[in-house]
Amino acid sequence: MNVEEKFMDVLQNIESEVVRMWRKNPSMADYAVTRVYEEAIAYYSAVTHAQPPKPNRLSGLELQLFQSVQGAADRRLAGFTLDDGTKIEPIAASDLVDCFKRLRKSVDRWTRTGGRQGYLSFVVQYVK
Repeated sequence: MNVEEKFMDVLQNIESEVVRMWRKNPSMADYAVTRVYEEAIAYYSAVTHAQPPKPNRLSGLELQLFQSVQGAADRRLAGFTLDDGTKIEPIAASDLVDCFKRLRKSVDRWTRTGGRQGYLSFVVQYVK
């Protein structure tokens, strides 16, 4: 089973945060998302190996986006219960790394296809 099939909900949670930030900051480009996803890969890779994460190199909008995406990822890492009582089971940090790698690959593809906001323009179609 591939990452999309196994973790579609996780990917959507993360992309929802990206779209939310883009709507607040319409000049945001795919490059910012790429940097955030790369920092998330490094962060959750460190968590996977029980090492302290290195301080990230982000600032401004990228830092805000990272914090937003990290919040969504951390909720999935811990697991939680929905208002209706549905229990969302925690996922492993290594699974989050796989999710962020898949998302970074998607950014690369859609930026090549659609330009500096190609990924953002693509993903917004699937987020309410």
